[in-house]
Amino acid sequence: MSGTTAPAAPTAGPAQRGLRLIWPIALLVLGAMMLATAWHRWTISLLFALAAAVPLLALRGLLRAGLSRWFATAILLLVSIMAAYLATSGAGLSLEETVRDVIPRLLTSPLPYSVQADLLVGPLLLVTLVSLLVGLRVDGRQRVEPVIGAAVLYVAGALLTAGHADPWGLVAVLMLVVAILGWVFLDEHSEPVRQRLSVAGPVAVVGVGTLAALATLPVSNAFEPRDLVDPPVYEVVASNPLTQLGAWANNPTDELLHVRGAEVPLRLVVLDKYDGTQWTAATRYEELPADGRTGLRSGSFAHPDTVQVQFSRLGGNWLPSPGMPTSIALDGALIDRGTGTLYSREDTAGLAYEVTGAFEDPPQDRLITAQLPQSGMKSMTELPPLPRQLGEFARQLGEGAATPYERATRIETLVRSKYQLSPTAISGSALWRIQQFLLGKPGETGARIGTSEQFATAFAVLARANGLPARVVVGFRPGETQEDGTRIIHGSDAFAWAEVYFAELGWVPFSPAPDDDTFHRERPVEAEEPTLPGEADTGTPTPEPSASETTGPGGADGADGTDDGPGMDGDADAMAPTSGGRIGLDPYLVAGGAAGAVVLLLVALRAGRRVRHARRGARGAWAEVLDALHLSGLRAAPHLPADVVAAQTDTRFGITAASPIADRALRARFAPDRPSAPTPGSATRAQLKQVRRSARRSIPWWRRWWWHLDPRVLGRRG
Repeated sequence: MSGTTAPAAPTAGPAQRGLRLIWPIALLVLGAMMLATAWHRWTISLLFALAAAVPLLALRGLLRAGLSRWFATAILLLVSIMAAYLATSGAGLSLEETVRDVIPRLLTSPLPYSVQADLLVGPLLLVTLVSLLVGLRVDGRQRVEPVIGAAVLYVAGALLTAGHADPWGLVAVLMLVVAILGWVFLDEHSEPVRQRLSVAGPVAVVGVGTLAALATLPVSNAFEPRDLVDPPVYEVVASNPLTQLGAWANNPTDELLHVRGAEVPLRLVVLDKYDGTQWTAATRYEELPADGRTGLRSGSFAHPDTVQVQFSRLGGNWLPSPGMPTSIALDGALIDRGTGTLYSREDTAGLAYEVTGAFEDPPQDRLITAQLPQSGMKSMTELPPLPRQLGEFARQLGEGAATPYERATRIETLVRSKYQLSPTAISGSALWRIQQFLLGKPGETGARIGTSEQFATAFAVLARANGLPARVVVGFRPGETQEDGTRIIHGSDAFAWAEVYFAELGWVPFSPAPDDDTFHRERPVEAEEPTLPGEADTGTPTPEPSASETTGPGGADGADGTDDGPGMDGDADAMAPTSGGRIGLDPYLVAGGAAGAVVLLLVALRAGRRVRHARRGARGAWAEVLDALHLSGLRAAPHLPADVVAAQTDTRFGITAASPIADRALRARFAPDRPSAPTPGSATRAQLKQVRRSARRSIPWWRRWWWHLDPRVLGRRG
């Protein structure tokens, strides 16, 4: 039952001063690396590391030279602003424009960023400013500024990359460990390192465990800051390329394109909106950065290919690419980020460019087990009200299919095997034309015969009616190879196909046209060839209900005329996750639960200690005083009696509450039978409260929140 005041902090030596500089620089560099990952270049990472370290070191050097804090800071800020001005003036922008528009520019440019002054200056100035602010407080006793500065940079990098910069939380764990080590070994408080480690160990374990839980659990609907900013867009007006398929087919020898490179199909336009009359493409496009990167990423089973394309007689402003484009070497190219369709604002006559892209080509075993996305694809399954006969046809076609891929292959197999391809067939994508194509009686105009436009549209409509996200694509086959290695794409190479989206696989192409193996996908040989509903063995279809009767949106009515929407009959589980899949637990809930459990445990242990002390009367009250001194960083010397410790405590805190508690504790210890004036319990509680409050106020404000949970007193005897 004794204690003393904290000894004076020893003067820091050269090694200690060096560590006090290295520690904040290490934290700032780690935070700056989060921002640098948005560029995917090691040279940019080095630049951000220098921006985190050099201003702090320069500021400390100027301060040691005798300059005032704010004068030295002003000089370094002026130098940083001048460097930013020179960089932006070379890019044709004013510094004011760059700083004012830095956030919109960053949030509307594709990732990874290209090396441009207008994209780099803003983040580099942020790192420089944080470095200077931390440098001003390096010699302070409360070592929270480096941690706060590093946290600001980390959060900025996480927001800039939507969390992809540190997907496993390794940088966060490293920052936590470095911060704790700095607090343990560099703190000027009187507590010995061993005591600090006893607190830092549990805190580090809990922190690392929480970060690991956040990193390993799947996150759904992650916050994306880019959704808050509308990128600059360009409205384009272009004709539907489906209407040109007939013209290209009727001029099969016309040379549309000259291509060099990988022998792959070329995608011209993606059509993802269908109103029952026609398919339409996107009309709002964004400009690509100077390096031509689109920011779009191919899936796990896509193989990027690069081709050089030169226009001949194709015309129009669409720019063909080998699947989903990832980069294009063409100034002024525009892109629709939803579909990857490329567009040129300039005349394309004689235009030549190089483009890289890829089609999804997953293996058969992955397709068989593939599932549909649980959300985000509603627009890709929307249909206008289908005619009753067509809706019933779609429903029957999807019956019995166990998986989404089986439904897609049933549709593809039926369309490929039961219908005839003809370049002179009646064109059109309207529902009446698709119903005539699919269900018309043999011999009727347009019945069971069509161009690739009807084949692709029929597949997409039937797929959407069965709950499959589907769209139509217009493009070209690889073309005819020439002696010099180039390929000529003729009018006969133009065709349309469909794509279906599968979770974790992306947009997988399907070509329902007869005898078309453009995408070379293996088809299940054991699949039974489907028959048309109502088709007799003789091939003559039985009478169908009137086509004038319609249902609700995309659905097929039952006998009572009710509608459950497209593909809901017998396919209620189409959008459900597979059994055995990963459960979408909320990582914040898990982390909060783990932190809450630790807090409850500490509260229970501290509360139990106070209850035990209360039962011991005056001696327990003195034990609570010693606990308060222990938490405030004061160490008790075993040779000092309680009354001396109490007198020092009252003097240090400017109170008179510790001495009466010590006096009663000494009487209870050494003269328990000696009569004395009774002291109300409320007086002891008030005096003890005063000691605790004064001890708590003696520690830095940022450590007071931990007072009631601090486990250090749990190991102290008393």
